[in-house]
Amino acid sequence: MATDYTDYTMLLVQLRQHDLSAFDRLFRHARKRLYVLAYSITKDAEAAKDVVQEFFIDFWQNRRYDNIQHSLEHYMLFAVRNRALKHNRNQASLARKNEFLPEMSATTTLSSLEQAELKKEMDAVIDRLPPMAGRVFKLHYIEHLSHAQIAEQLGISKSTVSSHMDRALKELRVTLKK
Repeated sequence: MATDYTDYTMLLVQLRQHDLSAFDRLFRHARKRLYVLAYSITKDAEAAKDVVQEFFIDFWQNRRYDNIQHSLEHYMLFAVRNRALKHNRNQASLARKNEFLPEMSATTTLSSLEQAELKKEMDAVIDRLPPMAGRVFKLHYIEHLSHAQIAEQLGISKSTVSSHMDRALKELRVTLKK
């Protein structure tokens, strides 16, 4: 009798026995569907492939299947969806961070004098910011704290942190363009 490779309940039982062939069958059966889901969210073929691949690696290496209480299929869809959304958030964050930096090509380098002048100019702009916006900006970009960490440290909400960051970045963009 042939095994039904789409029987997620049976695959889950086999996975819990750390059956590599069950993992292989699951991968072959689910990867395309998970890729389509990831691509529909990221709109980037390579990113979608990475999201699905990273999901399966994490799923097997960290034995995520041991903690699944209900549906394996729903778990996979939910996990890949969340990973794709996280990828989008990370890309948006990276784009925002790079937005205020001066444009530099790979072949362009600044002399130490130019770097010192740019740093002095940026420090002056940061010092002119409202006190809380300047503090939030420094915590995020210089000390590399997340919005949640900044909110906790300063005793303010994450949305207030975002507002201060928006204000600081806007001021930096306007001033540095001049």
